[in-house]
Amino acid sequence: MRRKSEETTFVLRVTMKKRWMPHFIAMLKYMEYLGGIGSSRQVTLYADGDGDFRPKFRTLFGRKLKSDANPIKDRHGNRVYDAG
Repeated sequence: MRRKSEETTFVLRVTMKKRWMPHFIAMLKYMEYLGGIGSSRQVTLYADGDGDFRPKFRTLFGRKLKSDANPIKDRHGNRVYDAG
């Protein structure tokens, strides 16, 4: 049985090339949609490090993000994260 998690709100500052923004936002919106209808899917954004996808993420206070969450699957650098 899963424990109910406490909700939290945080602000994330993202810097990335403008051409990636619609794809990134679409991914987030789809994740929101899936959560709203109670459906599970794997959602992927191709992070092209050899190209120009070089995002930078900061919290509202300008600090770098830290996480101790481990992926549930890591195959050749293709990682899957799941909290539940």
